[in-house]
Amino acid sequence: MKLVVTDIDGTLTSGNSVPGPVREACARLREAGWRFMVATGRIWASARPFAEAIGSDLPSIVYDGARIVSKAGGNFCKDWRLSRDTAEEALSLCWDSSLVLQAYGDEEVSCRPEDRLTRDFFERLGVRVDPHLTAPRLSYDPFRIILYGDPAEARAVGAKVRESMGTRVEVTLAGEGFLDILPRGVSKGAALKAFREESGLEVDFVVAAGDHLNDLDLLGCADLAVTFRDAPVEVVGAAHLVLPPASSMGFLDLCRFIEERDTGPVFDKEGMIGRRGHPLYLGVEPS
Repeated sequence: MKLVVTDIDGTLTSGNSVPGPVREACARLREAGWRFMVATGRIWASARPFAEAIGSDLPSIVYDGARIVSKAGGNFCKDWRLSRDTAEEALSLCWDSSLVLQAYGDEEVSCRPEDRLTRDFFERLGVRVDPHLTAPRLSYDPFRIILYGDPAEARAVGAKVRESMGTRVEVTLAGEGFLDILPRGVSKGAALKAFREESGLEVDFVVAAGDHLNDLDLLGCADLAVTFRDAPVEVVGAAHLVLPPASSMGFLDLCRFIEERDTGPVFDKEGMIGRRGHPLYLGVEPS
């Protein structure tokens, strides 16, 4: 079994759909025996169209690793939660920031009453939105807290939460200006490890693709770690291969790279001269 695990935003696509040439390349790889998984910060309702577009027949890693979702009917096969007390402590530390704030429950989102953007986005997806978050208090154990807005403020708030809460939570930047607060030990990489251990599937070769700091653990699990030219320097340092950005369909370049080296049962590493810290740049100039 040869597996490609991919982030969505900034990796698989730079827009709201998977480009046609990328879909076609994924179909060719499936015919050659490759299988696909999605590993994203999105909730299942938002991630599902992308998983279907690339023909994934395996569960998806969503909520930045806090849930593993079975494709059949959106059934959840494994998840991890923040305790309500821990979540409320984190919310209190973030409450006075100007960042947009969301707490994620079971395919539902809590937000502040004035947050019309969150309400409109999730209601279009058919996801329940509770717009009554008027204080750092919740009625459930959430899977994830996300804040977004000014990148400098997101970094500062993240540092504040790390300093105050230590290792009781995971704090990561999930994009430019996006801050995630997750249960301890949760990441896309940890979710992939749990899936492999509990599914019993024998995976011979893993390609993982991602573009931001929340993808670092995922890239660390891969035989071939792939990122893109616009990724942060820490992510580039964790990759074997650096490709053009998603806006230039860098994922299509990845599919072609795999096709050129795919010899059937075995993925041929010859020519994969990059190594972590000294990646191979394909189609782009090193920084």
